[in-house]
Amino acid sequence: MTGIRLFPSPRKATLKSGEWRPVSSGNCVKIALVDCDNFYVSCERVFQPRLRGRPVIVLSNNDGCVVARSPEAKALGIGMGVPFYQVKETVRQRRVAVFSSNYTLYGDMSRRVMETLAALAGDIEVYSIDEAFVRLPVSADAQYGRMIRETIGKHIGIPVTVGIGRTRTLAKVAVEYAKKNLPRRVCDLTAETTDTETILGGILVQDVWGIGPRIAEWLYQRNINTALDLRGIDDQLMRRRAGITGLRVVQELRGIPCVELRPLWMPRKGITSSRSFGTYVTSLGDLEESVATHATRAAEKLRQDNSVAGQLTVFITTNVYAKHPQYANTAHVPVIPATNADNELVRLAILGVRRIYREGFKYIKAGVTLTNITPASQRQLDMFARPDIDREDRLYRAVDRLNSRYGSGTIHPVACGIKQQWAMRRDFRSPRYTTCWYELPLARV
Repeated sequence: MTGIRLFPSPRKATLKSGEWRPVSSGNCVKIALVDCDNFYVSCERVFQPRLRGRPVIVLSNNDGCVVARSPEAKALGIGMGVPFYQVKETVRQRRVAVFSSNYTLYGDMSRRVMETLAALAGDIEVYSIDEAFVRLPVSADAQYGRMIRETIGKHIGIPVTVGIGRTRTLAKVAVEYAKKNLPRRVCDLTAETTDTETILGGILVQDVWGIGPRIAEWLYQRNINTALDLRGIDDQLMRRRAGITGLRVVQELRGIPCVELRPLWMPRKGITSSRSFGTYVTSLGDLEESVATHATRAAEKLRQDNSVAGQLTVFITTNVYAKHPQYANTAHVPVIPATNADNELVRLAILGVRRIYREGFKYIKAGVTLTNITPASQRQLDMFARPDIDREDRLYRAVDRLNSRYGSGTIHPVACGIKQQWAMRRDFRSPRYTTCWYELPLARV
């Protein structure tokens, strides 16, 4: 990514034989969390301004459940994760705009946000598609956070909330407080004028980042109800019950950094491509097309990382919630020599699914996982059957460029099929405005 500075190998809180210690932050004692607001909905609104002020929801794979809601949709009582069919009447009566998940668009908009953020702040850790931690200078304050918010809003069109704290956990607390209480969506817990204790006292332990339901229940039983209460818990008690991870949460609530930022880019240890089918699949041919498609997508991600994979895993499964015969299986196929080439990975994926396919079942999902990932520059070649690596690399660079310009899947192995009647259902998908020439938005004057 142009303009993004990767900071040198960060120090980590390494643990040996039960040892725990906080990490040193040097002179950078402030961490910001930049969180995109209602990210999927915001992406849709960037290209359709008429949606502003109107309730909007985004659906999960196969248009099954609600996974993103605008504030207006939340006000109508549409819950997160609710099945779409349960809110269809509300959608019709209240003119709710509905979208299928457009992962291509969301991924590209996320990339743009992160590149802009990195240009503004330098050292960042991309935590998820819509969140990033930022290491700030000591002088940074709420005004710095507002500058980040205004710049991303102006350049990308995505609204963000910014929380600033001494640690990642406190930055997370600041974001949650800003979302609920501050119209300008920026909270600086390091400011002398901020009543941090009152803010912590208003956050239940179940809402503290890193505290799971069972630990939260255990804390409530001991009358530890808020983040402020948790900050004062005995270290040994917390460590015995919640381990090193729980102790880190407590220390970070006290302003002691326990986890350094990770570099913006780190090699992936595994890559999985998987989707539920739009309808039940029973034939081996459809399963072969599906795993070939997933192998192709995973190979593209490998090449993006300039990596190769030494192991491929194929899996298929029926719907465990349906009242018909159940079956699931997995095939592990070694990749020798390690590669990121579509043709070889597709061949092995089809080989794997043929091993585990059984007739008489209604399959709902298939996928491919690549592991044993290493840098392409370190791959070991078969001296007795050495492929033309340079020619292969040039070929797939050209394929990736064409797919990037004209849309994912424009050029693909024939094994992926043409009609793909098994493909995931996305009846309400918006255009891929930023990555496909044929779906660019039109400006009328």
